[in-house]
Amino acid sequence: MEKVKEKLADLRAQTENANALCEEYTAKIKALELEQTQKDHEILSLNIRVKNLEAQLEKTETKVKTVSSDFNDAGLKAEEAAKKVENLENELAEKEQYYEELLEKLNHAKNELDELARQFEDM
Repeated sequence: MEKVKEKLADLRAQTENANALCEEYTAKIKALELEQTQKDHEILSLNIRVKNLEAQLEKTETKVKTVSSDFNDAGLKAEEAAKKVENLENELAEKEQYYEELLEKLNHAKNELDELARQFEDM
């Protein structure tokens, strides 16, 4: 009988140890499940952030393309304007030269007219 009591005591001790291990493992499982839930939330949050950043990147790339296109257009317009200014400057130089020639002819004609007027006065 004594052996049965010892065996029973031994089995109770093993049961208590098993129960303690069970509680310990249950606590670890709960902690790991909580950690897993936190990791899942973090992954979800990061996925949302990635999608937002990708959308922002796409918008930024579109803006860069637009600005680049506008810049190229502005460069072409500036080039055209520079050519137009050069043409107008050349035209102005030609007109100034023509004006000088006409002014010279006018002065020459005035001088001749003044000379003729003096000659008529002398007569």
